[in-house]
Amino acid sequence: MNAESMLLLVIAVCGAGTLYAYVVFPAFAALLTKVTRARVPGRAERRPDAVPEVTVIIPAYNEERSLEAKIRNVLATEYPADRLEIFVVSDASTDRTNDIARSFADRGVRLLVQERRSGKTAGLNSVMALSRGEIVVFTDANAMYSPSTIPTLVKYFEQGRIGLVSGYTRYVDPVGEELANTTNVYTSLERVIKRAESRWGCCVGADGAIFAMRRSLFRPLRHDDINDLVLPLTVIEQGYECVLAADAYCTEQPGTTIGSEYRRQSRITNRTLRALWRHKGLLNPLRFGLFSFFLFSHKVARFLVPIFLIAAFAALVLLAPVHPAYLVAAAAVSLGVVAALKASRQRTPWSLPVRLLRTMGVFLTINAAVLEGWWTFLRGRREVVWQHERSGG
Repeated sequence: MNAESMLLLVIAVCGAGTLYAYVVFPAFAALLTKVTRARVPGRAERRPDAVPEVTVIIPAYNEERSLEAKIRNVLATEYPADRLEIFVVSDASTDRTNDIARSFADRGVRLLVQERRSGKTAGLNSVMALSRGEIVVFTDANAMYSPSTIPTLVKYFEQGRIGLVSGYTRYVDPVGEELANTTNVYTSLERVIKRAESRWGCCVGADGAIFAMRRSLFRPLRHDDINDLVLPLTVIEQGYECVLAADAYCTEQPGTTIGSEYRRQSRITNRTLRALWRHKGLLNPLRFGLFSFFLFSHKVARFLVPIFLIAAFAALVLLAPVHPAYLVAAAAVSLGVVAALKASRQRTPWSLPVRLLRTMGVFLTINAAVLEGWWTFLRGRREVVWQHERSGG
């Protein structure tokens, strides 16, 4: 095999890997939803005195802009108030977050303050030791629920084999729909995959803004763990199922810029790779069967895509001197990347060409963030705390 053939093989293999992660596996997942039975909430009738107590945990760091609305949103749930416990976990907030939480003490809201910034996961460990709910709902301070969201999540636990239930997020932008629509394209792909995984009780990961689990299955987390992935993994390891509640969602505003999404994805990648490494035994199909396939296809294959893209482009550049067609192809790819990245950073009319370019720009940005996440992971950098862009401080 000559050099040209080897480089073409590299491009073919990398292209196949990318297509598998973003087209073949999602298409297979969509097909699975057509041939397998959908999960539905439990149907058993509960006696009034058998309604499980629920603990809702709201982590907060400088959330004065969102927290009051969030607490009122949770208090407006249709779930029985006498069976509801609400915790706000403040990670050394320096704004009015603590005062806002204390103002709801007469309505049963409890505040746990971490005097030094220790990160969300440390706060979850602390509050779980104090909570009493049979079911624990994890949410974010800027995620808004409908009144039926918590009752919907809880209903799934009437099936005893289910250990964790995740909802999903719809992104809305009151200023302009461009970034929200583009972000929703990506999350829609995630939802298709999770629906398929859910039908086998193998949902890989949860939506950190809206998921619930049995408190008895909680295992203390390391401070650099990403809770919405590690908790589902530990539930699977204990022999229980993780499912998606397709009828439970929350609404959030997307990041203010594509740059904020980049930083978020880089941090998520770092923590996810660390979690996968610690729980690599779950990739053994002899022990975990179909879940291993879903875990590899959903997470590992996706994280390999930026490496595939770089290798394929490098091979194309090396081929450029061989034939003018390769040179034209390399130039076309370069121009396409520049146009897509430029479109992703501008608020322009929402036409079909712009939508395609913006979607491609988000795809490239996310994969660049994944590549940075790989770099920080390999360097041993641990992500524990996070400065979000809606902080009041």
